[in-house]
Amino acid sequence: MVQIRVMTDDRERGERVVDILLPLLQACTALRAGEPTRLSHRGGGLRLVLDVQPTEGPASVRLDRDDTPARTSPTPGRRRALPRTPG
Repeated sequence: MVQIRVMTDDRERGERVVDILLPLLQACTALRAGEPTRLSHRGGGLRLVLDVQPTEGPASVRLDRDDTPARTSPTPGRRRALPRTPG
């Protein structure tokens, strides 16, 4: 588990950092950030932990193709045989 910790004795300053940091992490497509967990602090400061994981990407990719070539007539220069007639 990877964690980012914000720890400071100045709660206001810590809150400003968190207000800047969270939108940046949420906008990052390479990382997936969990919800922050606030820890208790006896002195009134700020203790915050945030779980962060790299984005693994899609588990599978499905591709629907619509560019398959249409059936063509026989190759030019070759003639089709005429149907056999009785007799």
